[in-house]
Amino acid sequence: PLPGVTVLAEGFQPALATATDADGKFRLEVPVGRRILRFRYLGFEERVIPNIILNTAKEVVFEIELIPQAIATEEVVISASKSKEKALNEMATVSARTFNIEEAQRYASSVNDPGRMAAGFAGVSAPKDNNNDIVVRGNSPVGVLWRLEGIDIPNPNHFARKGSTGGGISILSATLLENGDFSTGAFSAEYGNAFAAVFDLKFRKGNNEKREYTAKAGLLGLDFAAEGPFKKGSTGGGSYLANYRYSTLGILNKIGFRLVGENVENNFQDLCFNLSFPTQSAGVFTIFGIGGLSDEIYTTKEDTSKWEGTSDYTYSKFSTRVGAIGATHTIAAGKNAYLRTVLLAGGNVVSINADTLSKILKPYRTNSEYYANGRYSLHSYYYHKISNKVILKSGFLASWLIFDMNQNKLNRALGQNVNILNGKGGSGLIQPYAQVKVKPGRRLSFTAGVHGMHFLLNGQSSVDPRFGLQFDPMPRHSFSLGYGIHHQVQPLGNYLTSIDSFGTVYQPNRNLRFTRADHYIFGYDFLVTENFHIRTEIYYQYLRNIPTGTQSNSTYNILNERDGYAQFAMLSNARQYNRGIDFTFEKFFAQNYFFLSTISIFESRYRTYQDVWYNTRYNTGRTFSGLFGREMSFGHHVLEMGTRIVYSGGLWYSPFDLQASASAYEGIRDESRPFSIQTPDYFRADIRVAVRINKKGRASILGLDVQNVTARKNVFNVNYDVVRQQVVPFNQAGLIPVISWKMEF
Repeated sequence: PLPGVTVLAEGFQPALATATDADGKFRLEVPVGRRILRFRYLGFEERVIPNIILNTAKEVVFEIELIPQAIATEEVVISASKSKEKALNEMATVSARTFNIEEAQRYASSVNDPGRMAAGFAGVSAPKDNNNDIVVRGNSPVGVLWRLEGIDIPNPNHFARKGSTGGGISILSATLLENGDFSTGAFSAEYGNAFAAVFDLKFRKGNNEKREYTAKAGLLGLDFAAEGPFKKGSTGGGSYLANYRYSTLGILNKIGFRLVGENVENNFQDLCFNLSFPTQSAGVFTIFGIGGLSDEIYTTKEDTSKWEGTSDYTYSKFSTRVGAIGATHTIAAGKNAYLRTVLLAGGNVVSINADTLSKILKPYRTNSEYYANGRYSLHSYYYHKISNKVILKSGFLASWLIFDMNQNKLNRALGQNVNILNGKGGSGLIQPYAQVKVKPGRRLSFTAGVHGMHFLLNGQSSVDPRFGLQFDPMPRHSFSLGYGIHHQVQPLGNYLTSIDSFGTVYQPNRNLRFTRADHYIFGYDFLVTENFHIRTEIYYQYLRNIPTGTQSNSTYNILNERDGYAQFAMLSNARQYNRGIDFTFEKFFAQNYFFLSTISIFESRYRTYQDVWYNTRYNTGRTFSGLFGREMSFGHHVLEMGTRIVYSGGLWYSPFDLQASASAYEGIRDESRPFSIQTPDYFRADIRVAVRINKKGRASILGLDVQNVTARKNVFNVNYDVVRQQVVPFNQAGLIPVISWKMEF
């Protein structure tokens, strides 16, 4: 706790300011509107919190962290290192930025989803409209890590596909989230088991003095949130914060309306909560949790005259279950150090069943899949500010991973179901790390660290060094360098592939190696004005130990798969490189408007056994994203308007071998021409209009987000139709209007 920190609300005469008390707490009453708070304290870097929306219904509760200065001084210097988008994690020097939750609610068609919001950042693209998978610098989405409250969590998305990190809709409610970090390369040493990107998110604490409520209704769901002190009238004690949501589509399905399709039903619900228990001398305890249920059902079309493809006469049910509950404890360990411990128990289940009707209308099972992943995890770390120039952070993450997986698939050529994946058991994953940040002067800082990983299932180990350097030769200009080695365990189902060889079943993939990625990054940031900056980053990533087929002519690369697990024997022999340059032009919200424009030019290729480099699925070559937003005030009411434009090259795919596909009764790709055909370029434009209304004791927002306002039918992929024996394109969603209403009281 820092006593005596000056807290200033900008833009008022006389000044609206206060100072923190002996416990580091403060209260400041500020008129409603969009506000900026500035925190100043001798010996620490100045901290600015922009775009705080105050309304007539809810108090805003903050937990602020200040970063020590290398040299104690009263002088305030505007430099690029103080950009408002700088990462909260002080160990991050490159490819990381603050994940502002207020932005997630303001960006057009981000629908309060962290994954969809991240698609507006440099080097990031979202190739599919109906899910929030993200492709970062040509990497597979499988390389993304989700972290909440300082610990790794299961995939936090509804309709999460097997072996993936994305899904249809985020379970994490923006009502609960506090600002976090999003990293796209050369991560700091505390992050492991990832090579593409890291979401590091936190739940905010509920108001510990006043009980407040939020109700929201929209096309995606009906929400209700509550927060406040455990004991009414108490101040400074414990608090609760919780949010529950139920799918609007699920309600409409129950009364006979199917908006997705005449033979499609989907439904979901989720719950998130955070409970805080501060004590006088034993530190701060919290209990947090997330949970989500989702089902998507495709029924057969009743009118048999409309049957065309297999989906018209196939009944399938896709269900996901995810949940996690955790506890944290933070306690001071002397004047300049603290110890934090996080415990978590959680997991997710994906089940898929499909029955196809024969010509005489008798159903038979064509696919049966069940994938359960669980974990018990402990993360403990020690943070020590040794001096104003040296900071140490070290700890370990230990997890016991539980799995129960089984997949049976119809072999049409044999006319029977075949088991292709089977396994049940558990294994440990241990990840120790240590990192240090040194600031010899105001203009120079560097970080160094190491991250270790050991996987008990097959004895694989790794030691990953990480380095970062930031140099500010003059005010407003900053150069940065980053290097790191990153290893990732294969999605667990890949170790459980079952092969039946003349009646003997064995698992050939148990000893697959970690995927390894070497990241090299150089960046330059120019803070043109206090509210506008330009950033450029050049990067090169080299990946190795990627699973591929065992045949010498195999061109398979598991990172080209969108989801799922391997169905044949593999070896860790494929390699891949991603290289490119990212540009960011960003004006932070000021003078009632903001914009964020990013351009990425890159190349992503891979090879297996032969010295021939092929396109990866995600080698789109270029991406562009443009975001713009403006606000107009009418008394205490505000009109919001925004737009978002996304453009990128198309995804690549391998052509089908039509003769082999017809013989096998399923789509067979031509491996001799891997990823040689590109889908048309992707283009999408979204708009947002919303009104914020403030009345005494309550505040509300009425919004309309129109996704894909031009109704362009982007092609995501092509599929092989078994019945028609031809290739058919898979088109994405057209125009989608999303209406929402929220009230706080």
